[in-house]
Amino acid sequence: MTDHAFRIGRQTGQTISWHASSLEGSNACCIYCGSSLRGPNPPDSDKEHLIGRNFVPTGTMNGQPFNFIFRACRSCNARKAAAERHVSSVTIFNSLGRLEDARVNEAALRKGSGDFHPKKKGVLIQDAHEDIFICSSFGTMSIKFGMVGPPQLDKNQVGEVAFSHIQGLFTLICTDDYRDPLKMHLLPQGQFIWYDCYTHNDWGNPQAIEIADRVRDWECLANIASAEGYFKATMRRSDEGWFWALEWNRQLRLLGGISVSRMKLFEGLPNEGWIRTPQGRMRKHVPLDAEGDKLFAGVVRD
Repeated sequence: MTDHAFRIGRQTGQTISWHASSLEGSNACCIYCGSSLRGPNPPDSDKEHLIGRNFVPTGTMNGQPFNFIFRACRSCNARKAAAERHVSSVTIFNSLGRLEDARVNEAALRKGSGDFHPKKKGVLIQDAHEDIFICSSFGTMSIKFGMVGPPQLDKNQVGEVAFSHIQGLFTLICTDDYRDPLKMHLLPQGQFIWYDCYTHNDWGNPQAIEIADRVRDWECLANIASAEGYFKATMRRSDEGWFWALEWNRQLRLLGGISVSRMKLFEGLPNEGWIRTPQGRMRKHVPLDAEGDKLFAGVVRD
């Protein structure tokens, strides 16, 4: 067995597995928290899929698309699963894929009627719409109108899932030998940077476009499209640090970096066009033409 094959683990189709029935044959540490899974009293652990099969629409993970399977301690596994459930429910419920694929619409209806919103006690995802009111005054006159927005994500749980996905991919790329704890390389949470996230109708956001342009010539370390396009990820690197992007369920994109210090990548970006209102501020979302979409266009070179 070559060193490269040993590092990446057993491949099934495009899936990479570091999981074995024995602890000794699996990854030595929990990828999410770094706890040793060996020794006389290791924490309980079980099989973990980086891309949960229920995170994406039912059936889209058939045929062995890319996934990463490994051991994780049960506490980390449970925490990620809880956050994934919420993020999956909202992104699939709001996904444009519902208009094109009956499987996606069925999953959206099932999740929307079966999951409760963590920020709205007793309210199902399907009923967790946001009421938005805009008020303006013109001399002695005032105008008030309302809009109804789709269910919104809990950003803490979004961050939990994003860090888990990027931690897993970072470890997969950087680890020399997953069975040796000294040769596993995990991402310290303090180096994880989450810049912003964008719903589908705002993928043309000027800041998101500028960031994608700035990293176009960075070395591409990973460029993943799995689950029939309902999961995407890319990771790039330069002397400044790493850039990462995720796309979930054709509804949400997240951009960020990995660095021990501030990254110039996220500085001096274009104005997003915010307008102040009596209740705060608002801006117009900017859709993206598919032909101009270069975020996941990287090529990994050996």
